[in-house]
Amino acid sequence: MAEPSILFLWSFPNLPGPAHMAPNTTLRADSSNISIAMHVDIPDALDNQPELLRREISKALGCVVSGWENVSPADVTIQHLSGAMTNVIFACEKKTQHNRKVLLRIYGTGTDAFFERSEEMHVFQQLSQFDLGVGLLGEFDNGRVETMIDGATCTAADIRDPLISTKIARKLRAFHDVNVDIDCRPRILKNIHKLFRDAKSKVAASATIAVDFDAFAHDIATLETMLAAVPSPIVFCHNDLQYGNIMLSSKTDDVVFIDFEYSHYNPRGYDLGNHFSEWCYNYHGETPHLGDFATYPSVDEQRAFCRAYLEADGAPTEADVESLRNEANTYALATHLFWSLWGFIQATQSTIDFDFEAYAKCRWAAFHSQRQATV
Repeated sequence: MAEPSILFLWSFPNLPGPAHMAPNTTLRADSSNISIAMHVDIPDALDNQPELLRREISKALGCVVSGWENVSPADVTIQHLSGAMTNVIFACEKKTQHNRKVLLRIYGTGTDAFFERSEEMHVFQQLSQFDLGVGLLGEFDNGRVETMIDGATCTAADIRDPLISTKIARKLRAFHDVNVDIDCRPRILKNIHKLFRDAKSKVAASATIAVDFDAFAHDIATLETMLAAVPSPIVFCHNDLQYGNIMLSSKTDDVVFIDFEYSHYNPRGYDLGNHFSEWCYNYHGETPHLGDFATYPSVDEQRAFCRAYLEADGAPTEADVESLRNEANTYALATHLFWSLWGFIQATQSTIDFDFEAYAKCRWAAFHSQRQATV
């Protein structure tokens, strides 16, 4: 079983602990978690200021997580989990009292451009009540604390494994059967148009990034025509099913989906197509921003995934499998344009060490190459 990618591990025995409650904060509690009006300051260079980082994280945990009220920095082990491109994520373990582990998520700079944080929290709270393996422990202004799943994050190789891929397909079908109380209209085209406007504005203000937005607008129009020809049922989608958002549970020997920031209703083909496209990326390799689209699932691998997905309704026909494959491959084109625009925006604002501009151009090029193969 693959281990999560860990950039550093700190344990400083002599750091002073924070006060139990930060000054000038307001607590809001419900039956399941605590929300506090507090901002956690994370240094830009994580490995250069470990003491500050430890104090800030310990303060947040002490304020919002039941059972951590009197925790000191000396009692907390922190692991930065690499691979996230929207947030900064830490696995936190308390050395005392049964070594409880939690996951702390710090929201990335400018991420409100991609989704409404209030709705994302509403979605997460609802999903926490389903048997999906995730749970919310507490919130603060620029992040939250979640239950830590016993297991490991999938690797780029894991999601290609036939047994794991089958589990992902079956879990995705179960995820699509969940009813979440938000606007159930599909958003992909609406979101692409919004990101197009935002990217055009932000890139125009940049002195270093050049994009032919007239050509991009033409590609969006082409996409709309292609999607209109391929109906796909509207379901609650994850919308970001890359390997880093899939856990291998050591307790259940199953997969668990995490990170629901982009989750909302969309055509099911979009979720499958997005996952197929993520087979082409290794965010822990030498060129994490560049996809290798020669590793896109083969026809047989696509069929196996689609068949496992459809088996919830009994044995699917070959026509059913081929129809779902067509949905996935057509809507994969939409994922390329969405993440391309996302990348151009991130290139103008993100502080995460990642070549977002090159990533954006790679996804745009993938749209063109895959469109030719789809026609």
